[in-house]
Amino acid sequence: MGLGDRRGLTLIEVVVATAVIMGVVLATSDGVVAVKGMTARSARRQAAEAAVAAELEHLRSLPFAPAAAAGATLADATPACDLVSSVFPHADTARDTDDARFAPEARDDCPPGTFFTVVALPIGRMTIAATFVVGTAGGWQAVPATRLAGYDSRRSVELPSATLLVRVTVAWQAGAKQGAVSRSAIIPEPAQGPCRIAAPSASEPA
Repeated sequence: MGLGDRRGLTLIEVVVATAVIMGVVLATSDGVVAVKGMTARSARRQAAEAAVAAELEHLRSLPFAPAAAAGATLADATPACDLVSSVFPHADTARDTDDARFAPEARDDCPPGTFFTVVALPIGRMTIAATFVVGTAGGWQAVPATRLAGYDSRRSVELPSATLLVRVTVAWQAGAKQGAVSRSAIIPEPAQGPCRIAAPSASEPA
C-alpha cells in the first residue's frame, strides 16, 4: 500500500470519525433538550398541584357565609372575607366581568348555576368553579339556576343552600406542552352555623 493510499484511508477515517462524533453530539443534545423539557413540565405540574391544594385549604379556612346572610347588617359584612362572597358573590349575568361570571347554563362540565372566577398565576391560570348544592338520597345535587336569580352575597339575607361544591383548576404551559390540575371539594357550613337558608319550592329537592 502506497503513501497516497494511506493518506486516503486516513482522510476517510477522519470523516467517518467526525460523522460519528457529530451524531453522538446531536443525540446527546436532543436528549438534554428532552430532559430539560420533561423537567420543566414536571416543575409546572408540581407548582399547579401546590397552587390547587393551597387554594382549597385557604377556601376551607374562611367563614362560610357573609355577615349579611347570617342576619347582620350590611355594614358588618366585609367583601370577600368569607367563602360564599369569595367564590359566589352574585347570580346576575349583568354584572359579569372577564374574570368573574355567573353561568345560568351548563359550562365546562359544571351544572347550570355555577359561578366561575379566573385568577392569573405566574405558571398559568387558576379557575374556581363554585356551585350551591344540596344533599339528597341520590347524592349531591346543584341548586337550580332559576332559584339563584338575583342572589347577591352582599344583600341577600338567605343563602340558596348551606353547602358549596368548589372545583379549583390550574392550567399550565411549559413550552409547547399544556396541562391542568383540578380538584373538587364539598364545603358545608359548620354545624349550628348562623346562615338562613331559602326554602326550596315543592319541585326542588329538600
